[in-house]
Amino acid sequence: MACAKVSPDRLKGPRPQFPGSSHHYLSGLPKHDSDSPELSSDSYESISDCTSSDSEDQREPGAVQAVARGFRTFRLHAGQFKCRFTDLVFDMKGERKVMRKVVSWDSSVLDGLRHMEPAGPLYSIECHKGSIRRLHLPHCETHTDVKLTVAHVTGGNVEVLQPLKVTKTHVIIEVQNLSLFGLLKTLLLPAYPITAQVLLFFEKSLNKLHIHLLPGNVPVQEVQKRHENIRYITTSSKCVLTPGKKYRSCCKTTDREYVSQPEDEKFECDYGPNYHPTFEVFLNTGVTKVTLSLLDENGLVVWKPRDVKLTGMVALGAIFTISKDSFGADFVDKYKADLIQRVPSVMEIADCIKSKEFTSEMYNKIHAEATPQDKMRELYKYLNSAGRAAKAEFYHILREKHCDLVTELETGSGLD
Repeated sequence: MACAKVSPDRLKGPRPQFPGSSHHYLSGLPKHDSDSPELSSDSYESISDCTSSDSEDQREPGAVQAVARGFRTFRLHAGQFKCRFTDLVFDMKGERKVMRKVVSWDSSVLDGLRHMEPAGPLYSIECHKGSIRRLHLPHCETHTDVKLTVAHVTGGNVEVLQPLKVTKTHVIIEVQNLSLFGLLKTLLLPAYPITAQVLLFFEKSLNKLHIHLLPGNVPVQEVQKRHENIRYITTSSKCVLTPGKKYRSCCKTTDREYVSQPEDEKFECDYGPNYHPTFEVFLNTGVTKVTLSLLDENGLVVWKPRDVKLTGMVALGAIFTISKDSFGADFVDKYKADLIQRVPSVMEIADCIKSKEFTSEMYNKIHAEATPQDKMRELYKYLNSAGRAAKAEFYHILREKHCDLVTELETGSGLD
């Protein structure tokens, strides 16, 4: 695999600040090759955030996914697997534990890489050396003229790797050593349009709608992590935007049109870590639905109008509010089977339950069970007897201790 080594002493030149780790992997240019393998969306029950491309219904009871040190950890066997949350594809030589997380870009990595900029998130990937044959990194480019490369940073040195292949959606590289990885592309003026996304969050306490314009390869889950206390609204988000061009939102109800702040804004390729909203819209109290669209600087529609129901509001006379306790209890009931199988640290949750109805006898019964699944079944016996308030308390503890799992189930973002 062709690469170019860049000495840190040569990495000079002003670059925007991207706080975070100094290791990175960069990839990405959008080309389509008809011989690129299609990846099945059939999920592995034991690997909660990956899909297999070479088997439709295998099961590996011993492969348990977990989150540690910010890493999502899972066990894969030989074949290709696609991550639900990031669209990363792992081409595995054999069965191994794989750990991955998204980290922040570090300006020290970008300094000196003149005429290049990030074209995707920065990934930290850990696995036994030689276990991953190839990595497919998702890009969002729409033109094949864009030059995409992959930067691999270890020990203060930067390797700029040439892709083995670029498909319509991914940049493929052969893997030798793992560290931090992220996509780079050559700066072009004017910039080409890219596949982008519109993400919506509703802050009920202020009746404020947050509108995020982001590149299409930013994992939605990473944005949600930065806005845990604000309700994420699922909608069809895909659009095509041009970096550097200005856009404005159009937000209407049946009786008025709302003006966002700012009224228009330049679209930038934001790869974190903060993911601030591009637009904010303050709505009248009692508004439960808006019609939302996105226009370019010439007034042309680039994200078609759609009705958006504001999550967290239900009819109650003229004003609509939803009970968080009711939602939490409904969640616990709906995803009972998933939670029994996938919550690993049951006693940690039991230690947090403050209800007077949760007695030491119940605690001891849970503790006495041998497996996490049996502990969860015993905990559900208490929840079913204690009622909806106890289930709501359990839900809030789950959100605190296992945010990734709750987010995946709530948004249906697992194994798309």
